[in-house]
Amino acid sequence: MGVASLYDRVHTFDCELDADFITLDCQVSYRINAGDGDAERQTFELVKVMTHIAGSGEVNITPIINFDYIMDLIEDDAAEADYHWTDHGDV
Repeated sequence: MGVASLYDRVHTFDCELDADFITLDCQVSYRINAGDGDAERQTFELVKVMTHIAGSGEVNITPIINFDYIMDLIEDDAAEADYHWTDHGDV
């Protein structure tokens, strides 16, 4: 990590979350803190986990998911972030 354009924006990725009785297609949204204000540098903040349920539309399932598991997924996603030459001034 360390690419300036990744900090202080909301990132979203798609994933499947499994339980004993269901598999949900979800979108996980998170922020990488740059360290401004009270936020510790290069920490992850879970914004929300959303899914679509027929008849109910978009549903925020953040309060009922396994927080540690989602944070592991976030770390994996951030580790695979695309490098862009403008982030470091490469010509």
